[in-house]
Amino acid sequence: MRLAICDDNDLEREFLRSLLKKYFSETSIRCEFTLYDRGTALYYDVMEKVEYDIIFLDLFMGDSFGLCIAQKLRDLSYGGKIIFCTVSADYALESYSVYASGYILKPYSLKDIKRTLDRFLPEYQCDSYQVKQKSKIVYIPLNEIVYVESNNTKCILHRTENREYHVYKKLTEIETELNDPRFLRCHQSYIVNMNYVREANDVLLLQNGEEVLIRMKSKREIQQKVLEYKEKMGDTAGDIKS
Repeated sequence: MRLAICDDNDLEREFLRSLLKKYFSETSIRCEFTLYDRGTALYYDVMEKVEYDIIFLDLFMGDSFGLCIAQKLRDLSYGGKIIFCTVSADYALESYSVYASGYILKPYSLKDIKRTLDRFLPEYQCDSYQVKQKSKIVYIPLNEIVYVESNNTKCILHRTENREYHVYKKLTEIETELNDPRFLRCHQSYIVNMNYVREANDVLLLQNGEEVLIRMKSKREIQQKVLEYKEKMGDTAGDIKS
């Protein structure tokens, strides 16, 4: 996702970027930020076909009025989201004319950012699995899920970089929700992401050195599924023995 922040105050611009980075770190969305200190510079970039998914636009800047810049962007057929950043919501009614997606009031807070962005974040989430952690939802990219194991009354989702999440669901339910060809139910207690399988023998040896159990009565079938998946992906299945 490409984001633009336009604010003529250096400190506020950088602070907003830091909060947005923190917010998006708990999603499956990877963001690229471009910062502007002038509304006219943003306008000329969009005119030159630079594309942004969301523009965070200060309402009051030295060289321009945010609503005027927003109207010019719409006149260029910019179809992304515009979120105004301001000390006051006095211009809320006027913002409807430029199809603004919301306001974030200064001084910025992560709570206000979350309240504003949570409304339309799901439309940008793709290839991710939602995990509820206390009072928040964490979006985990499917390609970062290494394996899931059943552990008593819960499941443990193992993510890259040794991160773990406790999921209070049955493994069969998680298998249904993942519903992706990269995931293999290789044991009554395990689902594995085949992209991380290095070898398929009596166990599945993962790239990080961990071992995942397989159903011994279905060993050949599981090995074959790993082999076929790796070949389909143009990869090697490593060492597979019968």
